[in-house]
Amino acid sequence: MQIAGFKKQSLIDYPGNISSVVFTQGCNFRCEYCHNPDLVLPERFGSCYKEDELFAYWQKYQHLLDAVCITGGEPCIHKDLPDFISRIKQLGLKVKLDSNGTNPDMLMYLIKKKLIDFISMDIKHILSIEHYKISVGQFLSQPNFNHILKSIKLIEESQIEYEFRTTVAKGLHTIEQIKSLKDRFKPSYTIQNFRPDITLNENHDYQAWSLGELNEMSL
Repeated sequence: MQIAGFKKQSLIDYPGNISSVVFTQGCNFRCEYCHNPDLVLPERFGSCYKEDELFAYWQKYQHLLDAVCITGGEPCIHKDLPDFISRIKQLGLKVKLDSNGTNPDMLMYLIKKKLIDFISMDIKHILSIEHYKISVGQFLSQPNFNHILKSIKLIEESQIEYEFRTTVAKGLHTIEQIKSLKDRFKPSYTIQNFRPDITLNENHDYQAWSLGELNEMSL
């Protein structure tokens, strides 16, 4: 696994659990508003952690942890993800996975093998390929978009905890569009505001929403 970031303890990434967070390197999307460009753009990649270093920490402090959250980048582009998770599960820790849903075969395998306990899938825009392309890059193909739709169905029919979430940005989404997503995915839907400080494209035209506007989306 290519692990480019590691947070030893978090109280917010896995609700109700004390977790470590690992950030995988590499992504198959190019969302202009992404706040982790160092995990997405190969020319900005840094050094990676050694897996044994992480497992040494988890073995030492597993009595103080409940889970490990795996985020990115996009974790499901890594073929050794199941083996990595299996080692975590052997320590008695739960696993939460963040994904963009482009690899439903990987998600299906992880679910069937009971390797993940919670999945959080990013919903980039309303569910049309035209709008999704605006969010993730014009290279998005119809087969890849179909994979996203397949992942949504797979997750909703799974027996594990899940949530769908959208990073909302003014200039990319409208309040009405976010409300429609909320109606589609409730009650397992959350939004998070766009962060303009660090982005993949520094010349973006997006803005953060005000607190009042976010509250309107949540009605």
